Amino acid sequence: MMTVLKRLLFIALAAAMLLPALACGSDSGSSGETTAAAETTEAVTEPPYEFLKNPEDFGGREFKVLNGAYTKGDYIDLDDSVKRGDVIVEAIYDRNLKTEELLNIKIATVNVNSDSTVMRKLNEAALAGSGDFDAGLPCLEHAAKWMTKQFLVDFREVESIDIENPWWGRTTVETFDFDSGKVYMIDGEINFWDDLSTICLYFNKDLLTNVGFELPYDKVRDGSWTYDAFREIEKDGYLDLNGNGEADKDDRYGYITNGSNAFNMVTGMGSLTTRKNSDGDIEFILDDDYFAKFDLVIDVLSNSKSTVIMERKFGYDLGNKIFDFGNTYFMYNLIGSCLDYRSLEFDIGVLPFPKYNEEQDRYYGLVNSGYATVYVLPLGCDAEFSGAALEAMGYFASLGLTEAVIDNSVLIKGVRDEDSFEMFKIVFASKVHDLVYTLNWGGYYGRTLNMVISGKNTLASTYESIKQAADRSIAKYIDAIRTGDAG
Repeated sequence: MMTVLKRLLFIALAAAMLLPALACGSDSGSSGETTAAAETTEAVTEPPYEFLKNPEDFGGREFKVLNGAYTKGDYIDLDDSVKRGDVIVEAIYDRNLKTEELLNIKIATVNVNSDSTVMRKLNEAALAGSGDFDAGLPCLEHAAKWMTKQFLVDFREVESIDIENPWWGRTTVETFDFDSGKVYMIDGEINFWDDLSTICLYFNKDLLTNVGFELPYDKVRDGSWTYDAFREIEKDGYLDLNGNGEADKDDRYGYITNGSNAFNMVTGMGSLTTRKNSDGDIEFILDDDYFAKFDLVIDVLSNSKSTVIMERKFGYDLGNKIFDFGNTYFMYNLIGSCLDYRSLEFDIGVLPFPKYNEEQDRYYGLVNSGYATVYVLPLGCDAEFSGAALEAMGYFASLGLTEAVIDNSVLIKGVRDEDSFEMFKIVFASKVHDLVYTLNWGGYYGRTLNMVISGKNTLASTYESIKQAADRSIAKYIDAIRTGDAG
């Protein structure tokens, strides 16, 4: 156990690192277009937060988290199976060590293989009042779907944690608040798959350069990375490389994607499927702008000879390998998949999804809610203890975990790719949740997949056929959140 003097010195040193580190935050709500910061700050001489000034000593108590995300590498504790040396692992180790020393606790996890198991076990623990788990780390999709069952703690009622602190993300809190004033799940600097689950574009840097295109980085920076700019590169991408007169796996393509392309692309163009109506209620609304953007994606992009829809042409197994062959300009995936491409023989780059036009306020990247992770607290736990542990973990993670995650993805032969580092920050800042997608209201998302795969745009009739059912599901869900009645 640390002496009081050592703990205070440790706290002061850690606090002095806070301000510059938070400049690398994962969810600041920025537009995604970069600006230079030329500010300097004086050294912090004392801890800026009360929980650092007067940390509670929990006497070696165990902080036990039920974790469904460890298979993704979103580690909480680090047992002997986790190899040291990786920059992410080292950042997690540092986060945990500082938290354990500050609060005199031991961070531990119970790992399970599915997110639904996390929520089911937390529900069982809450109903039994067992206090078996101090927190859970499921994916956002499952947390959101279980949220109305009323077994989770409202973080706003926990005095030991302040979700307004800069290391907590804003996007998830604001999306799932529904004007209830309640927060049942949080993310931020403490975890990283909330960021890595953002969908982005990948491109073959070598191929674009060899064909004669300027790499799109400057367009992203100045806000001119739009659908038209993307199409200008993509539209003439097809080339029959083997001369056999057939479009096959050995040819060149502009873009390879799958059935989710329309939903992802329209989201990138700034259109979500829900908004508040004139009465202030959230409603499933597809306006004229949404229809215009959807038409572009289905009628033009998805039916372009230069675009490959995997389900139509190659299937998933072969389709997912086409980009790896080195003859395709663009593909999409989670930004967390970047490491999978670092072993390729050509250089890749990452980009946010293009805007609709230059007037669009910022870049938007849909979060894959089946991969994004969130922290939740079950009823029956000691919420003040859990809040104190998470607050400290979030703070200490803000000193370097996000930076480590990006570095781990953009290092090429030990050298940082500065363009990709900057694009990672922009993609992280672009993330957005779509409620109809996450909660599958009206089955709308699945229907858009079928439209892309078939190439038939039935958006108008689809919207008309499911709108009422979707709105009923939305109203029931939100009422359960606002009133506290199980849905």
